[in-house]
Amino acid sequence: MIDNRLLLLSGNDIPFYGGHINIHPPRIRDIALIGEENFHTGIRFLDFNKDMLEVKDKSDLANKSNFNIFMSVMNSKQNAKHKTDAIMVLTLMFPNVKINIDKDKILLQQENTDVKSSINELNFEEFQELIRQMFCLETEESGNGFNPADALAKKIANKLSKGRQKASQQKGETKIDIFSRYVSILSVGLRKDMNELMNYTVYQLFDEMKRFQMKQDFDMYVQAKMAGAQDLEEVKNWMDNIHS
Repeated sequence: MIDNRLLLLSGNDIPFYGGHINIHPPRIRDIALIGEENFHTGIRFLDFNKDMLEVKDKSDLANKSNFNIFMSVMNSKQNAKHKTDAIMVLTLMFPNVKINIDKDKILLQQENTDVKSSINELNFEEFQELIRQMFCLETEESGNGFNPADALAKKIANKLSKGRQKASQQKGETKIDIFSRYVSILSVGLRKDMNELMNYTVYQLFDEMKRFQMKQDFDMYVQAKMAGAQDLEEVKNWMDNIHS
């Protein structure tokens, strides 16, 4: 867990102690290179947890860890879009690192050094906790499915895909464009150069968007009170803490 919120806001690399390597928070312009939908699919897959499944499905996986299931999908030979998306995201997070998928780990070979790192059974939970914080996955509004060929992994993926498809249909969503929408809103609302916002990390973008929304709500509340409005629901001061 990252207790240092200033580190997240700074955009600096994040130490991944269990993997003996730093994670580079990609900028929005970097994510644009692989596409926002591919990014969301990849990062959600890297954050896979069997608790997402229905209770009856978990009974079949009692002896398998989240990492075991994740690697079974990564090693699936057919319909590998989920794997491709995950690798593209890993490439953004570990620039200048050669990434290889092994049977029981993801090897991270740093260039011009003999240092070898990996994402494995022992550090997978730490890695997932870091990316949840870095990419604000607890509050993100998106997600996308994957459909591996492996029998066990396919059963899992189908459940996840169906749930997300149903949610998307209910919201009337056709594509994922959270980052581009936030950049567009903030560039007009804060009168900022869009290119400046493109250099933000995901954490920085979400932080600024949340603060902007709070400022808008607070200003509207104060204006309404001054105009004599009654029985208004009180809103938080826009300068309050926004990170629990």
